Amino acid sequence: MNKITVHMTKEFLYDFLLFHAYSKFSGFLINILGLAIAFVGVFMYVSGKTGPVSVVFYLAASVIFLGSMPFQLKARAKKQVEINPEYSNPVEYTFSDEEGITAAFREEERNYSWEQIQRAVVTPKTIGIYYGSDRALIIPKQDFGEQFADIFQMIARHLGMNRVRMR
Repeated sequence: MNKITVHMTKEFLYDFLLFHAYSKFSGFLINILGLAIAFVGVFMYVSGKTGPVSVVFYLAASVIFLGSMPFQLKARAKKQVEINPEYSNPVEYTFSDEEGITAAFREEERNYSWEQIQRAVVTPKTIGIYYGSDRALIIPKQDFGEQFADIFQMIARHLGMNRVRMR
């Protein structure tokens, strides 16, 4: 049995939200469409079909299109850390081979059996343990401390490496 205490910050939550948004097909499409806007503007300028003012508008639209998602995710992370009790308060996680994962915060306790856990993802700063299609326990790597290897091995053992995605 391993216990850790998690202190969520907007930076860690943003890291996870960024991964979550851009790991889906819709995130890929946003990037492609943003780059396509810039490409069309430059192509039209080079081919003489538009002037320099128009190409500036194309490029500005492209920057807005590409930059809006990260900006929205940063704002969402900040808001969630402020209003969500699971993020605004320390959460104590207990990892057990027999019982799964227990999350305790305030006077509330939630249990997640290993059968409930669908997959895990590792981002540069966090580990997300999904117990639903869009529901995850998000744990900053730094909060694992020296227990990181033991807990990660437990997660991989129960899920299998085919359900653990590393970035």
